[in-house]
Amino acid sequence: MRRATWAVLLAGLAGAGLARAQDDKAYDLRGPAPKRGQAVVGTTVFKIKNADFKLKAGGTELDGKMTMTSTDEEEVTALAVDGRQVTKARTRVLKEQVETVTDLGGDDAPDTKPGDLDGEVIVSERTGPGKWKHTLVDTKPSDKQKKELDKRVGPENDDDLYPAGEVKVGHAWEVDAAALQKVFGGSVQDLKGKLKAKFVRVEEVGGEPCAVVEMAGSVKGVAKEDEGDLAVEMDLTSTTWRSLKTGVDVRERAKGRVKMAGTVEMDGQKAEIVMEGPFTIEGTARPKGPKAE
Repeated sequence: MRRATWAVLLAGLAGAGLARAQDDKAYDLRGPAPKRGQAVVGTTVFKIKNADFKLKAGGTELDGKMTMTSTDEEEVTALAVDGRQVTKARTRVLKEQVETVTDLGGDDAPDTKPGDLDGEVIVSERTGPGKWKHTLVDTKPSDKQKKELDKRVGPENDDDLYPAGEVKVGHAWEVDAAALQKVFGGSVQDLKGKLKAKFVRVEEVGGEPCAVVEMAGSVKGVAKEDEGDLAVEMDLTSTTWRSLKTGVDVRERAKGRVKMAGTVEMDGQKAEIVMEGPFTIEGTARPKGPKAE
């Protein structure tokens, strides 16, 4: 019995020593540069649940609730790379879908529809910092697709989200909201604000070590839609599991509260919209390459 107790104690001391050794090790959170032919399959689910919804139009005011789930699944392949930046990429839009349930006065109105680029293959070429030209492969885009392509963000590198050089567990830094543009894509633009970030631990996911990074802060931006612009305010906390081997964010979790407000055109008349409620974001990604193109 005493021998077993000592064995447990020694194992605990060894584990504590290993943890301290891990804390003393420094890691490059930016990871390796992308490679030509490297492919990443990613899925992101953004959900707003039971948000308060207000609509004013033509002297009528309506209050209700809205739940929205947006699902995006894409396979992005790097076709050309310059240093740490992909300059040409091919994206297969495997799934782009939005589900909404709106309750105005006790009358639920569910709706599910694919996005305008659902099922398409897109080739993106970088024309400057943060600027991309997007074209559909073997397909002439519709007017709606042209607008979606114009808003689309290419595979910009995310170095600005992470510190330069190697850092140890416990390292903290500040992130400018503009660096999150790749995360939000073209759905929210003109991002402003600051987030506090911290490297909290190293954790194994799918058999490989990942840096666990937590961020928290407030972000403001603009959702530019055909019907009109909506001001967006968001308070969020997030956790990212970033592969130290590939630099791919293999898992992401975020939650917080969002408010969207503005004037849009509906059925030929102006309408004021305000929506506010809790949201969650869940994402996964896995590399598939590199493979020669």
